[in-house]
Amino acid sequence: MALPWLWWSWMSIQFIGLFSTTAYRVVLTVALASGVGIFFHQAESFLAAKWWRLREPSDQELARIAPAWLAVCHAAGIDPGRFRVWIHEGPETTAPATVGRTVAVTNWSLYTLPQRNLEAVLAHELAHHLALPPKVSLFLYWLSLPARMTGVVLRAGLRHDFWKKVVWAVIAILSFGVFVLWFVTEFDYHTVLLLSAWSAPLLVPWLSRHGEQAADRTAADLGYGTPLVEVFAGREFHRAQSAPGWRPERFGVGDTQPIETRRQRALEKHLKKLAESTHQPYRIDSA
Repeated sequence: MALPWLWWSWMSIQFIGLFSTTAYRVVLTVALASGVGIFFHQAESFLAAKWWRLREPSDQELARIAPAWLAVCHAAGIDPGRFRVWIHEGPETTAPATVGRTVAVTNWSLYTLPQRNLEAVLAHELAHHLALPPKVSLFLYWLSLPARMTGVVLRAGLRHDFWKKVVWAVIAILSFGVFVLWFVTEFDYHTVLLLSAWSAPLLVPWLSRHGEQAADRTAADLGYGTPLVEVFAGREFHRAQSAPGWRPERFGVGDTQPIETRRQRALEKHLKKLAESTHQPYRIDSA
């Protein structure tokens, strides 16, 4: 699923060459040079602070995070020093997924949850990093940055009256070229990759939601299923109490994180399957 990101990163750089060969060479050189430096500590810290909008925890926050993080890493059987926990300023239960050695946790979870439930959230965040080695996931993410930055520019252009027309004109011309290519060369993998840009607004959020629920299941496999269910149930109750007239969030196809009620139901089903496979009684302790 990373292939369309990598393809469009390359196409984004090639697109610059249509207007200026010098600019193309400069951008390509910078991109290749940055690939060497991405594995340095300072480069990943810059990515965490500027791209993911995270911040390093204070001493007080570290004192709160450390016991929970040690417990989660012990359950997963990994070295706690292998990753660094950063803070995401937001009211969500879980933070946006990161790569490399950077693990993000929301300040809402940090300051609101009891330690066992905080451990469950940290287990979810750690689960995003267990599929691939940190350097591999970081390198793949770096390769996708040109495509991601192109998406940021396109979204910004679509919010401007004049540039919106320019963006749609470019999209129309490129789309016409794709269908001409389809007609001339027949349907092949090149066509699939070119058409992936149209499916991206639906595919990318779907993949993100799928990744969040997969991380929920991994946290449950580490022994944090019930505390994580409590987090999702308690978050909905907290929102209802803090905002009179509040209604549960409605699902949108562009949402990158599933709403808590959906995650809770999916996680409960997974816990029931775990209980059936191990012949253990299934129950959810009250928060």
